[in-house]
This record gives sequence, C-alpha cells and structure tokens, in this order.
Amino acid sequence: MKFKITVIILILLIAAAFLINLNLGSSDIRLSDWSSDENARQLIFDFRLPRTIAAFLAGIALPISGLILQELFRNPLADPSVLGITSASGLGVALVIFLSAVLGFNDWVNNSWLICIASFLGAISALAVIVFFSARLNSTTALIIIGIMIAGFAAAIIGVLQFFAPSEKIKTYLMWTFGSVSGLSWSQIFVFSITTLFGLMISIFTLKGISGLRLGENYAYSMGINVKKTRWLILVSSAVLTASATAFVGPIAFIGLAIPHICRIAFRQTSVGRLYTLVVLLGIFSMLLFSWISQIFPKGSLPINIITSLIGAPIVMSILLNRNQYSWND
Repeated sequence: MKFKITVIILILLIAAAFLINLNLGSSDIRLSDWSSDENARQLIFDFRLPRTIAAFLAGIALPISGLILQELFRNPLADPSVLGITSASGLGVALVIFLSAVLGFNDWVNNSWLICIASFLGAISALAVIVFFSARLNSTTALIIIGIMIAGFAAAIIGVLQFFAPSEKIKTYLMWTFGSVSGLSWSQIFVFSITTLFGLMISIFTLKGISGLRLGENYAYSMGINVKKTRWLILVSSAVLTASATAFVGPIAFIGLAIPHICRIAFRQTSVGRLYTLVVLLGIFSMLLFSWISQIFPKGSLPINIITSLIGAPIVMSILLNRNQYSWND
C-alpha cells in the first residue's frame, strides 16, 4: 500500500513539474495563452515541449543506467561514467569540434545532428571495447579498471586536441560539457525517445538476473539464471541509455549515481522491480525539477550540469558517510 501511494505521489509531482516547465521560459508567455495566441502555441510546441520531453527522457535513461550498474558491480559509487562511456562520448564530440578547425569544416560545429551522432558513436565504441573484454574476463572489478582506462585514454586525447585547438573551439566544447535539454528538434526528440525506449526494454530483461545476482553468482546459477548473459545485457542497456542521453543533452553529472541511492535510502525498497519503478519516477521528476531551476535565474538559464552537480555533490558525500545504512544483499 505504501509503495502504491509513493508511486501515485511521484506521478502527480511529475505531472506538476511537466506543466511548470511548459509554463516557464525567458518570455512572459504562459500556457493560458495557448488558445488565443499563435506565437504562444508555436513557442510552447516548438521549444518548451521538446525541452521538457528531453529532460523527461534523460531522467529515465541516466538513473536506470546507474541503478543496473550499481547492482552489477555491487558498488555504491558505480554510475554511467564508470565504464568510460561518458568520456568516450565526449571524445567523439571533441573530435568533431576540434578537427573541424584543422580540416576547415567549421559548419560541422553548427550541425547538431553531427554532434549527436559523434557523441553516440563514441559511446558505442566504448561499449564495443567493454564487450570485447567482458567476453574474456570473468571479473566485474576488471571491467571497472577497463572503464577507468578508457576514460583516462579519452581524457588524454581530448587534452591533446584542446592544447592545439583555437580558443573559440575550446569554448564550444566547454559549452557542450555543461549539458542542455534545450534546442532539440522534434526529429531529434523522436530518435532520443526510440534509443531510450530500446535501452529501457533491454534493462527490464535484466531484473530477474539482478535479483539472483544479489545472492551471489552460485545462487543465480542454481536458479537457472545465465549470469554471463545478464552481465552482457546490463552492459549493453547501460551503454545505450548513457549514449542516448549524452548524445542529446550532454554529459549530465550525478543523476545516474544519486537517484538510485536516494530511492534505496528514502523508500527502503528491497524488491528490484519496485526499486526500478521508483528510480524511473524519481529520475523523471528530478530532471524536470532541475530543468525548471535552471530556467529561473534572472540573466538567463544556467547550464543544467551545474545545477545537478551543485545538488548532487552533497548527496554523494552523504552517501559516502552513510554507505552502511543499507545492505547490498537486501
């Protein structure tokens, strides 16, 4: 009963946050102007609604990616960046931005589709490396080390590109790293929705395996769970969800790490299925809330990555101080 009430409350909060985001922007146009003002309808439909849906989708993708990775690695600090996928995604964008200056194709930087594709391909490349090593290593700890190496390698290449790049390109890349849920076209929202839904569907098939893995691999084997297949599905799902969110809204920090922990600590749910549901709902509400907060500053919107870092960092520090409050074998 308590779980159902929590779900209903979160759905109502999501509906309220969704409407607030549609009602809020740099202009004074409100939802009440929809029926009487053609400009209001165009602004809300072509700008505010895509922005709100982008926050909605990112609120699904990143927390679920963090949840299944934390369950796989049994590590409270695992998040979508732990496998180096976010860093590799950033490397793809860096290659487009910085090499455009060298090759003389400055129009590349203004092509939002090219930036999204480069980010997605970078993330999928990291997935390919992880899957390659996953087939040869039977250790989740080794996969974390591989992920750290991928992130370090990507950061090194980005550093070299920045060293030789002109200042305006460095600024362009920096703006991308701030993250933004604004500026997406409806075609981009459609692709974002499809990739997020695809990653979400894969993640659903991991829930039974995660329940078995909580009690150890031997117990999972005794339940008839294919541990290797479950591990692969988690890696692929996490990579697709992270790649999708990073490609379209940039590298959003802390959401994937903090939301699953907030659900574990605040709601005290032991069921994987219920925890999964709560993470989805709280993730959506949080991203919609952060999107709203980023819009209320008097001199323009503040990058959403700054908002999530300011709020998420204290939460993560609290997790470190109270990490023994709950058991990973619940």
